Amino acid sequence: MTDILSIIKDTFPEKYDYLRLGRVKLSEGKVSVTFLVPEEIYDFHLTNEDITAIHDAAAKAIGVGYDVKCYFEKVILTGESVRSALAEFLSKNFPLVAANIDYSRVAIDLNRSVVSFTMQENIRDYIKSGDFEKKVVEFFRQKYSIDISVKYDVVADGDLALSSAEMLSSGRYGKSVTVTDKVLLAGKMSDLSDAAVHISTLKGEGENVVCCGKINRFSFKTRDEAKRAEVKRFFKHYYYFGFNDSTGQLSALFNTDDEYKALVNGAEVVCKGRVNARDDGTLCMFVKSIALCKVPFDTIKEQTKPLDPPAEYSVILPKEYKQTDYGQIGFDFYESQPEKVAVNRQSAVSIAMRALDTERDTIPYEIAVCLIEDGKIKEYIHTYLKVAFKEDTDIADFANRMGYSSPRLSTIIPDLLKFTADKLLVGTDPAAVLEILNKIAKPLRYRFSNDLHVVKQSALESLGTKIENAFDEAVALANAFISE
Repeated sequence: MTDILSIIKDTFPEKYDYLRLGRVKLSEGKVSVTFLVPEEIYDFHLTNEDITAIHDAAAKAIGVGYDVKCYFEKVILTGESVRSALAEFLSKNFPLVAANIDYSRVAIDLNRSVVSFTMQENIRDYIKSGDFEKKVVEFFRQKYSIDISVKYDVVADGDLALSSAEMLSSGRYGKSVTVTDKVLLAGKMSDLSDAAVHISTLKGEGENVVCCGKINRFSFKTRDEAKRAEVKRFFKHYYYFGFNDSTGQLSALFNTDDEYKALVNGAEVVCKGRVNARDDGTLCMFVKSIALCKVPFDTIKEQTKPLDPPAEYSVILPKEYKQTDYGQIGFDFYESQPEKVAVNRQSAVSIAMRALDTERDTIPYEIAVCLIEDGKIKEYIHTYLKVAFKEDTDIADFANRMGYSSPRLSTIIPDLLKFTADKLLVGTDPAAVLEILNKIAKPLRYRFSNDLHVVKQSALESLGTKIENAFDEAVALANAFISE
């Protein structure tokens, strides 16, 4: 199979250099190819014509006889997501540098494309003599299709405030954990010397993968020795089990002529082997080496837990966004209409979202939330969102016009998270809104986990309020909730 990106690059010189290859899955004459696309390009420059051209070039690279489907994933480029990816890259490629960096002081200026490090004197000579800067620049070019410059300040040697576990907790993806008290059962101990990666980070098939976890769904089969001559690769015992590291579940198959009574449900193991994708998309490891061990589940949970809401609430002010006026975004105190008899005085947040469904995704272009306390509407956030629709419709034209100079949804996720934290989320379909928000929030390592309250559409209609935008709907939802 010819390299897919090389064919695309040769067919369209410099046009699709931003593409990065994600998962490639081959199954019974079908091939699915996932391309990673930077957020800016995904939202504003990737057209249906581009998708068709990329698909045709990928099909050419794969060859005849295969049904090729292409998928496109958005890479969200924010300070938080970049810092997480950078921590992963440094821990794998420059462990000495990674151990001497306080990630809370890593400054990432995406507007000026500058990454600034603060590091200790004891690694200054190491950095100058190596290719650290070159590798970091290449990392950003390969992963995000942007050219950056690297700056760093040197400070006096001293103990870092962050432990190694805390250092790795700066992001969710690609993190690893070192197991202890290993007792080899089969294979080579040297195979298990690498740190285990989180199961949730596995993207697809690969060799020499190391994962750890607690065994469950264990089963054991013994084959008839008389059939040994009939089978080219005969193994007497077959172990089937799953193991979970608190981030995900991985199925495993271990073939051997020896019997291992220590392999039971509840045993903590570290395994190395080949990971294959099944027809249903789930992953299975063919184990080559395995050992009993102690898995630090608390560390894994700490590394992968969603971030808490920002400590200080960042008020969204129009001046932060070019050419945005108060007609597009607001954060203010809301004066309620003459107070009705309030039955429901529970603290909640009503939420309304406007979005368009495209061939690739559901893209929001307006969002409004109202804070409800003590039976009154206290505050609100209302903004249009930056979009770029190609559909020739009045709604698409309106969304483009209103969102032209507005913020992205990903940039206001921390504000929305803080605004809605620990509040009941009220809407006509709050589950669908929450799904969209969490899809954008996941790469930032945030998560909305609100309890939901559904307001029937008939309840809004009974208010007799004219609803022209998301803000009107959020206010109507709040009043309907208060009056319940």
